[in-house]
Amino acid sequence: MTRQWFTSRECTVLEIRKHQSISVPQVISAVAIEDSKVIQTIMARIESIPVAGDMMKSFGPDAEYIDMLFHDAHGSIQKLGIYQKRFKTPSTGFHGGPSETEAAFHADIDALLFPAIDKVILKTKDVELDFGDFSLTYLGETQSDDAPVSASWVANRFLLKDKTGQSQVIRIISGQLSPPAHDFDLDQKRFTLLTFETRTKQRLYPDHFQVITRQH
Repeated sequence: MTRQWFTSRECTVLEIRKHQSISVPQVISAVAIEDSKVIQTIMARIESIPVAGDMMKSFGPDAEYIDMLFHDAHGSIQKLGIYQKRFKTPSTGFHGGPSETEAAFHADIDALLFPAIDKVILKTKDVELDFGDFSLTYLGETQSDDAPVSASWVANRFLLKDKTGQSQVIRIISGQLSPPAHDFDLDQKRFTLLTFETRTKQRLYPDHFQVITRQH
């Protein structure tokens, strides 16, 4: 029987947990994702990794360990483990690497678990990300379905909440032009939300965003 990453794709919630280490099970950060588009994209990215790991590997007690729990509507859970940025494959082996796919995937997971200024973050609907001075929640996008093609636009919405609980919705509209940077100030600190490209001109659009600081 051919091994597969998943026995079912009917996942409704994806829980990602980072443990203190492979030998210490305490969870130091966790995120629950219910965004079906993101879940299916993540599953497809994992399935692009060959199922047969070409090497067996043992890790020391301080090795990094992240697990991913794929919950379905019937109460079943499929679990995958990431050790030192590498997936334990269905063959129970590992790939020598990590590969570019695994490294990029690990960066996305790390940014969701530990959001911070300058990190590139995967747009994940309804997940509140704590940046210390504020939190940011991606609310999804709306489209001008009834407009002519030549005038169509897409609005990405983010909920910005400061430390006092005050909140505002940020709308970043793109269409004929690339989505613009959005500046916001909090407690005499200046920030910019980027959704098209990073500070260093790496592509963000359409799946990622970045928050950077601005000079006074």
